[in-house]
Amino acid sequence: MEKVIWVIDSDRKAMLSAQRSINSTGSMRAFCLLSYSAVERAVQAKDVDNWGDKNIPSLIVMDYRTAVAEDFQSISLLKKQQAFAGVPLFFMTEKRSEETDEECFERGAMVVLQKPFTKSGILRLERMAWQHEVTRNYEKVLQKQAGDLQAAREIMNLNKQLKSRNKLLYQVFGRYFSDQVMELILEHPESAAVGGEKKELTVMMADLRGFTSISEELEPEAMTQLLNFYFGKMVEVISNYRGTVIEFLGDGVLAVFGAPLISEDQTADAVAAGIAMQNCMGEVNAYCEQQGYSLLEMGIGIHRGEAFIGNVGSKKMMRYNVIGGVVNECSRIESFSVGGQVLVSREALDTISCPVEVHDRMAIMAKGVHKPVTVCEVIGIGGSYQCSIGNVEFDALKAVDKWTVFNLYRIEGKRVSGEPVSTLLMQFSRKRAVVELLDNEEERTKEQPVQSDILADGEKDNSRGGTQLELYSDVEIFAAGKDGRAIFNGVYAKVVKCSGQELILHFTHINQSFQKFADEIC
Repeated sequence: MEKVIWVIDSDRKAMLSAQRSINSTGSMRAFCLLSYSAVERAVQAKDVDNWGDKNIPSLIVMDYRTAVAEDFQSISLLKKQQAFAGVPLFFMTEKRSEETDEECFERGAMVVLQKPFTKSGILRLERMAWQHEVTRNYEKVLQKQAGDLQAAREIMNLNKQLKSRNKLLYQVFGRYFSDQVMELILEHPESAAVGGEKKELTVMMADLRGFTSISEELEPEAMTQLLNFYFGKMVEVISNYRGTVIEFLGDGVLAVFGAPLISEDQTADAVAAGIAMQNCMGEVNAYCEQQGYSLLEMGIGIHRGEAFIGNVGSKKMMRYNVIGGVVNECSRIESFSVGGQVLVSREALDTISCPVEVHDRMAIMAKGVHKPVTVCEVIGIGGSYQCSIGNVEFDALKAVDKWTVFNLYRIEGKRVSGEPVSTLLMQFSRKRAVVELLDNEEERTKEQPVQSDILADGEKDNSRGGTQLELYSDVEIFAAGKDGRAIFNGVYAKVVKCSGQELILHFTHINQSFQKFADEIC
């Protein structure tokens, strides 16, 4: 590409000679200006500050005699143009002297050449013009790099601000919403508005057994630390199986599978999560042992059906929630579970395609439900999950020779009934007990309709009426010896089987006096 050389000289003949010499190189092209007026018109003809690179001279050659005659006006004008900054300036003169060279250099000249140009003079013009173009190209590269660097810095600052904002959001709201809900809000801000959708979901409810009694023994700070440890373990498991924790209900957890994370195997995810949660109770109880607390058990209920899920509340205050009959029914199913159990409705279980290991089936009459609900106690799931309840112990019951009376007080809600049902302890383990109604009791166990396969040894259900206890009743136990002295109290259990005068109890909360008794019996 030719380099443009401006030549300013009032002597037309000398200027044409300089033009021919410059153009003869083939790499330079002379642009001739006869006077200051011509220079001024050239500047005014174009907005030089916005000229393209090809219009900016690579070098300016000014005749010394012309410059003196016009009092260096052309040089002053060009120096004021920002586009010409850094362009090399040569002076040319017919006769050189020390005084002439000194004045030229004072006016900004880099080189003083004698007219007419010699071959070495043209070579100096060409070399200087080339050096200026190289420098200008470097400057453009550096300017571009500086611009890119500035843009990168701005992007980095914006990223830091965004990261700080997201970190703050997670710090402030992350403890109130699950990670999935937080990500949904951050990626789709419109989803933070009040509203939601109706869809088929799998609902899980988990609840600790006997925690209310344990909490009475602990200071609030210790109780909070225990709950935080328990919730931390459960939330991690639920999240690992694509579930979303909706809220904590005292010592319980309400979670859903199928929203906001979509999963074709939502019920299988929920069942696998329930099994993993039961296995995780080993870590919770290791923490309890370390702190000197009583061991804990957890019951889990799982159900599936249509529900509304989304943001519920007002514009000023709302929360992500799930609402529907399936939630209420799941709560009822969970209430029939004992420690270590995962009870799944048959309706939900039928949607799972992978193998599921069922230990027991039963029909329950849930409050608010007009017909029996079939639920299954699941202890394992195959397919890609391949997990089973590791701490399930259908432990062998040991016959008890020592006369021990279990007085059973039925629990209705939070109220304990005043009249006990007296039973005699026949078999015992640390988890279960087989008791028999005492002969002097006028009332017998009233049995609810149950599936025949939940009765021991395949017995058929022999319904008897007229007692205070029903199948799946929650009871508080006061144990006494033959002499009437108390052995322990404040122990809770659930009636999990009944046949004639025989009841099977599953302990849901124990204490130190119970542990002492168990050590003596076992």
